[in-house]
Amino acid sequence: MGQYRPMFNISLEHTYFGDGKFSGVTFIPTPESERLMLNNNMVTRRRDDGVTVFFDSNNLDSLQLYAKDEDDPLRINFECNSEYLNFQNFTASSIFQKNKTLFFDSASTDGSGFGKKYLHSEDFASSQDLVEFFNGPDDVAEDQVSIMNFSGGRTLLFNSEQTDSNPNGKTILGSSNSTSSENLQKNLVAARSHPRDKILPTIGLFSILITPSELEALHQDRTQSYNDYHVKFKARETYWKYYLVGDANQPSAVIKDIDGNIEFNDLGEELLSDGRRARILISKQALPLQDRAKQKFQLLVTRNGRTKIFVRRLAVASAKRINKQIVDGKELFVSEIYINF
Repeated sequence: MGQYRPMFNISLEHTYFGDGKFSGVTFIPTPESERLMLNNNMVTRRRDDGVTVFFDSNNLDSLQLYAKDEDDPLRINFECNSEYLNFQNFTASSIFQKNKTLFFDSASTDGSGFGKKYLHSEDFASSQDLVEFFNGPDDVAEDQVSIMNFSGGRTLLFNSEQTDSNPNGKTILGSSNSTSSENLQKNLVAARSHPRDKILPTIGLFSILITPSELEALHQDRTQSYNDYHVKFKARETYWKYYLVGDANQPSAVIKDIDGNIEFNDLGEELLSDGRRARILISKQALPLQDRAKQKFQLLVTRNGRTKIFVRRLAVASAKRINKQIVDGKELFVSEIYINF
C-alpha cells in the first residue's frame, strides 16, 4: 500500500443555506464503481456537502489500464441523495420533471488543468442538466439521439444538444430507433439490476471520468492538486402572502420592509375555511427562500391618525408551506404566512 492522494472532490452548493453549502447529502457509488474502487484500493471520504475520492499511488499502473480502455474508460459513478425531504420545496422548480433526473458529467468540463469546476453550463443546475431514464422502446422520443449505460439497471437518454456538447461515453442511436431500443431493452433485462436502480435519486446522478493524462498529472504533481467539482442549486422564489387574522385584520394594516426594498399589495379580505376572515397582503415580487430569512418586516396600523407598530417583526416564509395560487390571473408559487393576534 502506497501513499493515498486525492483523485477528485465533489461539493454541492445551495443559495437556500446561509453559508452557501448544501449540507446533508450522501454520495453512493454504483455497484460497478464500488467494485472498481475496491479492486484498486480507492477510498472515499464522505463530507456533509459532498465526497472526496482518494487513490493509492502504488496502484497507478492498474488505474492507467482502466483509463486507457477506449470501450470502458475509468469512470466513477454516484447516486446523490439529500436528507432534506423538502428539497424540492426550497429549490427552483425548473429542475424537477417526471421520469427525469439531474445528470452531471465531468467530461463536460474543461480538462486542461486542475481546480474548481462547475458541472453545469448555466450559473445554477437547470433543466438543461435533466436526462430521461430508458425503460423500454417507447421511451425514445424524436429529439433523443444517444444513450449511456450509467449502471447495470440504469440507462440514460440524451437529446441532440446534450449529445453534441458532450458526446463522451454516449452511444449514438442508429437510424432505426426502434431496432436500437429493442436491443437496449434486451441488454437491460439481461443486466443484473440492483434494487436501488428502481428508485429515483432525490438529487441526481454524477459521473466522473478520469483520463490517462489526468492520472499522470495527479501522480507527478507534488502540490497534490486535483479537480474540485461543484454543483450549485438555486433557491425557489415565492410570493410571500400574509393572512392577517383576528386583531391584526385591520383596514389600515400595511407591511413595512425595514430595509425599504420590498413592497406589498393589499388584496382585501378573504374567507378562510374555518369561517374567519383574513386581510391579505402579498409581496409585489418573488423572494428567494432561505433557511434563515434575513428580511425584517413590520406590521403597521393607523389609529387616531397616528401610525403605530402592531408587530415589530413578522414571521418569515417557510419551505414547509408553499402552494400554487392564481393571483390577478397569474399562477404563482406562494408562501402562506398567518399572523393571528
